[in-house]
Amino acid sequence: MNPLLFLPLLSLGAYVAAKPNACPIFGPAFPAPTELGSDPIFVAATQNLTAQLKQGIESGALSGNSISVQIFSGSDSYSAYSLFHTDDSVRNGSVGVREVNDDTVFRIGSISKLWTMLLYMTFKGTRHFGEPVSKYVPELRNPYNGSEQVDQIDYVNWDEVTIGELASHQAGIPRDYAFMDMKETAPPEALAEMGLPPLPISEKLPCEFFRGLLDTQPIAATSSTPVYSNAGYQVLGYALEAIAQKPYQEILMERIIKPLGLTHSSYDTPDPSLGVVPLNLAASQFNLSIGDAGPAGGIYSSPKDMATFGRAILANTLVDSTMTRRWMKPASHTASLQVSVGHPWEIMSFSEPRLIDVYSKAGNIGMYNSIFALSPDHNIGFAILTAGTGGFTLPLKLGEQVADIMLPALEQIAKNQATRRFTGTYALNKGTSNSSITIVTDGEPGLKITEWISNSVDMGQAFAAKAGLQKDPSLLSMRLQPTGLKSPGRVSFSAVIQGLSAQPIPGTILSSCLTWLELDSYIYGNVGIPEFEFNLNKNGEVVSLTPRALRITLPKVQGLR
Repeated sequence: MNPLLFLPLLSLGAYVAAKPNACPIFGPAFPAPTELGSDPIFVAATQNLTAQLKQGIESGALSGNSISVQIFSGSDSYSAYSLFHTDDSVRNGSVGVREVNDDTVFRIGSISKLWTMLLYMTFKGTRHFGEPVSKYVPELRNPYNGSEQVDQIDYVNWDEVTIGELASHQAGIPRDYAFMDMKETAPPEALAEMGLPPLPISEKLPCEFFRGLLDTQPIAATSSTPVYSNAGYQVLGYALEAIAQKPYQEILMERIIKPLGLTHSSYDTPDPSLGVVPLNLAASQFNLSIGDAGPAGGIYSSPKDMATFGRAILANTLVDSTMTRRWMKPASHTASLQVSVGHPWEIMSFSEPRLIDVYSKAGNIGMYNSIFALSPDHNIGFAILTAGTGGFTLPLKLGEQVADIMLPALEQIAKNQATRRFTGTYALNKGTSNSSITIVTDGEPGLKITEWISNSVDMGQAFAAKAGLQKDPSLLSMRLQPTGLKSPGRVSFSAVIQGLSAQPIPGTILSSCLTWLELDSYIYGNVGIPEFEFNLNKNGEVVSLTPRALRITLPKVQGLR
């Protein structure tokens, strides 16, 4: 019996949201690419990147800066691409290395926050996100009087501030305590020129961190809007020490540095002879101690170690994949549609060649500026470390340059590898069974089903008829996207089945991709019609395809190239 007889009509959401092009589910269009180093598209893209970076160096646009660029994959033990540039001021300097390489030590500034949060993840950190930080930091258990409890403008109610809010910059607390406070850093005449009144001696800032923090007013209500806070990550460092019952330095060594075999990363200031030191130690701030704020911005690392750190996240070396997926999610929007905030991820959304989220973290301290980024869809990342006069925008510009060149290349590589591996005709013509599926790739995301026959019934025509599309399969899109679910010898994909309209539909809601609302709407015998699984031999080659709801496995009879 034809199982489509029991299928409901395409939901209203799918029909009104129909687009001229397919509307994919959020996530990778193809499995992540592998063996990048030998891929001609990757090689060409990195050659283009090298040419652009060298042009910037030769033109003088990057002068005054020593730079390291690393691109790495979670499936390899080495970097897929490395570029180093040593500024003349470092070559001719008197302190530090004369040439930047894999093992040169940089300060990574606020990328330290990412290391701190990875440490939390090794303690199954997301389970702590809903807990008040005062549970672990008794100094914040402030005995409120009656007026303080109701005064939301002048006092932070620390009993309501959670670890997750601190980690995602949503605690509503100030960026820093005392650091760069103009009262302490600017002379009185400069303050007067800015129109700032003199302050009485009674308002002298307390040196003790918690005493000053408890006297600091909130910037916003908790979980209302992200407000970047270094002080929040200092507090998280104290909370982590309470959870682990060990000093932060010891936790860092035991849970990241030693397990990953990092040889040039540390919490304490390393020997300056190992580092890149622009100008001198004082001007570069290579040896500037930031005390207990180290979890927010004090870690030192090298290009090689940063790539190893990134691979560990992608490959789930220290934290299992379930915890990693929970961690790598937005926690809040910002006023920009392209930027969201995580724990403490700065998530950049690129719209081309499709919607791709890149999870990044920037860092700045002294003359050291950096950016670290991961693309989970492609199982790849990059780390850009700079030392010099370029300021915090330099690695951001370079990072955007890397993303603009590499993301389209990675998407094309993933598509090409999927074409070679998955496309073709899968068929079973045995007895009364006449079933086949033909899969190709084209200019849209995912594997396209061009023909689907089940027991001599054209499934494309049947779906089109149910959707009111006059049995015209050309008005129906059927595409397979990877689900990320795997078992030995099997890889899971999900079919996105939707009608295509002749013209774009105006309006924010109706023109949106509502695919996620109805992905598993078609069920037959408790198995979703969209559930597909490719079956592999011991060499990882695809040998058959199973549309699970139809209870049949179709051998691969012809591959497409």
